[in-house]
Amino acid sequence: MMNRPLKAVPGAAHATAAGCPFPLVDLHVHSVFSDGLKTPDELCAMAAKAGVAHIALCDHDSVNGLPAMREAAAKHGLSMIPGVEISTGKAGKMHILCYGENVESPQMKAFLESMAQERTGRAAAMMEKLAYEGIHVPEERRAELLAMPSVGRAHIARELIAMGVVNTMPQAFDRWLLEGRPAYVPRAELATAQTVEKLRAMRVVPVLTHPMRSGLEPTALHAFLHSLIECGLAGVEAWHPSANARAARVLDRLSRQENLLVTGGSDYHGDSGSTVRIGHLPAGWPARQNDLSALKSAISHC
Repeated sequence: MMNRPLKAVPGAAHATAAGCPFPLVDLHVHSVFSDGLKTPDELCAMAAKAGVAHIALCDHDSVNGLPAMREAAAKHGLSMIPGVEISTGKAGKMHILCYGENVESPQMKAFLESMAQERTGRAAAMMEKLAYEGIHVPEERRAELLAMPSVGRAHIARELIAMGVVNTMPQAFDRWLLEGRPAYVPRAELATAQTVEKLRAMRVVPVLTHPMRSGLEPTALHAFLHSLIECGLAGVEAWHPSANARAARVLDRLSRQENLLVTGGSDYHGDSGSTVRIGHLPAGWPARQNDLSALKSAISHC
């Protein structure tokens, strides 16, 4: 029997926080336990200073940072939701955020371990391609990178900056690491729909991440959402820096029409020169109070 989507609290997602001050919410940040540059304690300190009261650590394919994040959140007076971000689809371009205590279940950890092994192999292959181009990552740094469970292109891009090969993250990707560039290696493909179904079976809340990065036109995106709803998709990250105000409102409206949860997050990594700030969503997120309550309700009913 096909899993149906987790429902929002009736009526809650349609209210707004307009005229009713509510602390900031950031349901998508990254730490040093994947490809972020800040520790959980640094993230929580920054969040508290920025007025964020509710935060979710969603490292890539890893839940290793969650114990430290819980401790840091308690220290800084924040409410913390456990999460993880999973890469799916062709070249890993479709991402799914998973929320709830079950992201640390034995089944999820086994699933993430298989993804960590794939990441390690991919990183080794990328560094081999760089070596073929005459760019040799020092052996000690190579070993350190390959020991990271969530090693990815961002780590290698930063290494290229440290080596003086490029000056910025965009240069590293544009010249070496994007699809079609000399050091690009594709991710092993996980079908998005089947992955969502598997995640629902693990009793987590799966949310489609930054849909505007998918490159799909509105009609195609709507059809894609329908296919994921049939597999148990619970929500959409409508409020994300990749969506301008108009796009965010469209995603918000579409999600509510489909009775999906609506979430938002900065996707903060901490890279120098980035304009992304914890708790700051350029398009806003007016209904964050009610949307957060709906997400917590969905988690409690997993």
